[in-house]
Amino acid sequence: MTDEKKKEFTRRLSQCNASEMIVIQYDIFFAYLEDALETFESGGEPFKQAVRHADAVLQRLQDSLDFKYELAGQLYPLYNYSRRQLALAQATHKKKPISNARNVMNKLYDAFAAIAAEDNSEPVMHNTQAVYAGYTYGRNSLNEQTIDTSQRSRGFLV
Repeated sequence: MTDEKKKEFTRRLSQCNASEMIVIQYDIFFAYLEDALETFESGGEPFKQAVRHADAVLQRLQDSLDFKYELAGQLYPLYNYSRRQLALAQATHKKKPISNARNVMNKLYDAFAAIAAEDNSEPVMHNTQAVYAGYTYGRNSLNEQTIDTSQRSRGFLV
């Protein structure tokens, strides 16, 4: 994953609410799958590393399930299946298991994206800077500025 993508995900995570955070984790998962498919032909360590990163995202999603809710019991086997498919892709060096995992996760992504679009709760991170886009433009892209007008210090508050 490129540094630019990492910065984009970091910015999105700093501004998101709980529902959007899940969608962003799915986006990170898909980005790692893209990396795996791009490095598939060359194989070796870059391919395996991309698959391991995608598996780590699935593990985080799996670990964050709250089994008080019935939905968690339905999501766990789907995440587990996808993780097994990634392990199979890594062991056999085939594309089919990656596309199997992607298909399952795409369906879940669509559902979580629809839920996140309706969620108007406040951001998870409260002590962050606001991001404003459009103040300045770069040669080939839009520059973003962070401005914190509410607090002088973003450090620990006692």
